[in-house]
Amino acid sequence: MIVRDRTSIYLECRQEAKKNKEIADRHQFLNFVKERNNNQQNQLTSSGSSFPNIFSNKRLSSPISSTPSLPKEKLTDLPHCLSCGKEFGLFRSKQSCNLCLIGFCSGCIKKYTSKDITGVIKPGQEHLYCYTCAVFVNTHETTRKFNLYLDQAKQEPIFLLYTEITLVKKAIIGCLPNFEYLATSITDFTKANAKNKETFMQVYNEVIKLQEDLAILFKEFDKYLKLIINTLCTTTKSNMIKSNMKSVYVTFLQQNLPKFKNIQNQVMHLEMNTATNIYIVLCRIAIDNQLNREFWYKYGKEFQDTISIVRKELFGATLKCGENFDNHKKLIDDMICSAEKSHLNIQGTPSKELEGTLLRKNIDVLVKVNDQINLRVKPDELIQSKQSLYRLLTILSKYYQEGLKF
Repeated sequence: MIVRDRTSIYLECRQEAKKNKEIADRHQFLNFVKERNNNQQNQLTSSGSSFPNIFSNKRLSSPISSTPSLPKEKLTDLPHCLSCGKEFGLFRSKQSCNLCLIGFCSGCIKKYTSKDITGVIKPGQEHLYCYTCAVFVNTHETTRKFNLYLDQAKQEPIFLLYTEITLVKKAIIGCLPNFEYLATSITDFTKANAKNKETFMQVYNEVIKLQEDLAILFKEFDKYLKLIINTLCTTTKSNMIKSNMKSVYVTFLQQNLPKFKNIQNQVMHLEMNTATNIYIVLCRIAIDNQLNREFWYKYGKEFQDTISIVRKELFGATLKCGENFDNHKKLIDDMICSAEKSHLNIQGTPSKELEGTLLRKNIDVLVKVNDQINLRVKPDELIQSKQSLYRLLTILSKYYQEGLKF
């Protein structure tokens, strides 16, 4: 009996049922909204009264926007308070708002001085405002103060420096991630493969261009930061703004400048690091090969010639980067001597390995080394090392192919 898989049919039916349910729910909701609106309209028509829409004016556009839609002449002549509705009389006097001129009782109107609104005491400037007009006046005065302080701040040196350093900061934030990503693609030895060979020079040139641009941007940022620190501020607010700006920009510099310096150092030492890695690998496989006397007697000279050439170019690359070769050589020797595992993946003693097995394992390692040196440096760098490695690989491959013939 053959059992057919109907999972795809079930999923299609479930999706179709889900879409049909969404369409039905939407139609039901729209019908509900339509019926509700019709019922509200019928109720208002039958009762003959209407209610003001409290959401019609979310922003205060006039002092009397919350009052009923009556002519202003009638509002000013009302015999009762417009806010609470209590009638004016012998014990409840009528007081008019100085802005909208509508009458209110003493409990619904408030006396404002110039200090309450503008913050400055001016003798004789006292006004009566209702609560609606008070909100309107305070909003207008706040806007006026903001525009005034903004115009004054634009003339301050600290504001001009803020504008310039903000543009430089945005440029750094835009360039640094691209520089980090591209630089990692050419400095990380674990990402070496044949696909990167064609695009290496293009990526390398782009990295150098971004590196130069970021170096200029960081210099500009540091210049503006020093100007901000040395700027003299006359007011307390300016000093507070200056201290905040200093804290923010120093933190930004501490977070991003070391990252840029580290990547820049890796790019600058790319040739030296590649030569170092190749020299360490050659020395380790030479140590393994020396344990097999017959193999080393036959191929040792080629290995020694290749190692000496790589060491010579490593010396030149180290001096080009401004490093001390003696200190660098000590680190290399420690890394070579600290290896506990055979670099040729030999499980037992190399002296017991056959010549063909050692040839094959040496060829596998040298192929990876040859690919690495061709992928990780420019064509005009480590030329002699490339030729020497290719020569050694050719010799070992020739003897290995001859050993396969019967």
